Amino acid sequence: MKTDWVSIARDTLLLLPRLLTASFRVLWQQLISGADRRLRGLSSIPWLAGQLGLEPERIRSARIEAVHAGTATRSRLGIDYSSASSVSSAPTTSSTPGVPGNGHGPASLFIKSRPSDFASALFGVLFGLGGNEVRFYREIRHGVPVRTPGVHYARGNSNTYVMLLEDLAEEGCDFRTLASRCSADDAKRIVTGLAQLHGAFWQSPRFAADLAWVRRHETDRDFRLLNLVRNLSVPIAVKKYGHILPDEILDVIPHLMKNYGRLEQAWAQEPRTLLHGDAHLGNMYFQQGEVGFLDWQVVQYGQGMRDISYLLINSVPEETRLAHQEDLIRHYLALLGEQGIALDFDTAWDQYRLQSVYAWIAGVVTAPSNFQGEAVVAAGLRRACAAILDLDALDLIRKL
Repeated sequence: MKTDWVSIARDTLLLLPRLLTASFRVLWQQLISGADRRLRGLSSIPWLAGQLGLEPERIRSARIEAVHAGTATRSRLGIDYSSASSVSSAPTTSSTPGVPGNGHGPASLFIKSRPSDFASALFGVLFGLGGNEVRFYREIRHGVPVRTPGVHYARGNSNTYVMLLEDLAEEGCDFRTLASRCSADDAKRIVTGLAQLHGAFWQSPRFAADLAWVRRHETDRDFRLLNLVRNLSVPIAVKKYGHILPDEILDVIPHLMKNYGRLEQAWAQEPRTLLHGDAHLGNMYFQQGEVGFLDWQVVQYGQGMRDISYLLINSVPEETRLAHQEDLIRHYLALLGEQGIALDFDTAWDQYRLQSVYAWIAGVVTAPSNFQGEAVVAAGLRRACAAILDLDALDLIRKL
């Protein structure tokens, strides 16, 4: 595939002020607030006690331990409490997530904050990832009918942000990764959770009011930036992983790239709802037989089948998907029906087929990055290619 240098040059020139401004912001934050300095305030005992609804004398010490760095910095805040004899024996009552009403708070909390390295931080600023998730926890989470981490503190924007969340590792949760195997039963539990999430926000008038900020096609200011990313990354991905891309798909890529705007318009057709936006197995956990959802950085407004197709194509083994995808979609539709939402199977199936292209293009666009290992990327591309072919999505692409 030939690189479209004309489009790349045009978009780079038009985006240059935005790119330079974002780069300056990232560099400035790195200069004035290193990672240690940004997080140090979270271990302040008076401040922490206030967030947990405890008297300061109940906390002996608090320490921060690094966990992982990627599109965000992930840390853990360990907390030691004073003995019962040194504080009032009267128990406290707390409704804060993760804080038992026994006079003591949780043994640890999870911290999510701005990434420390320049490239990841710039990526987050350009696409508004951190700010998006902060707003989810501040403005949406309380009305979400599915499991998601409890939040004690969430402030900032994508330039600099910090979230203090329930440490689910202390709650006996079963975490998965993209490399984990997703069984049919797991997929059904996840689809059940997605149906509950989508049903609660289906065609909600809030998207024209307090949730007008949620990302959607009509107001997405990142179309040119995304176009630049696609034009840069797709040729690299084709060169690097071309040996696993079927010829039929390689042949249709130029047409897809040329008509991508029409594809976006088709994806944005009503009805729509609140989407997790990155519904793969690595962003989920299981607790007491139910699924929970992590990492709400790309929460958005769109067709519910985007989350369903993204899940089934990216996280479910191909043979399991083929054997159960129709039943899982019917299960999803039945759960919507119980919430008074009517979506017929034929419409949902057509959306599922078209949204499979999103699962594929997302894999291709992120393939040149270092977010996932090459083995994981290759496995994901194989699954996405197989889905496009067996769902005959190529015919839908050619009709754009």
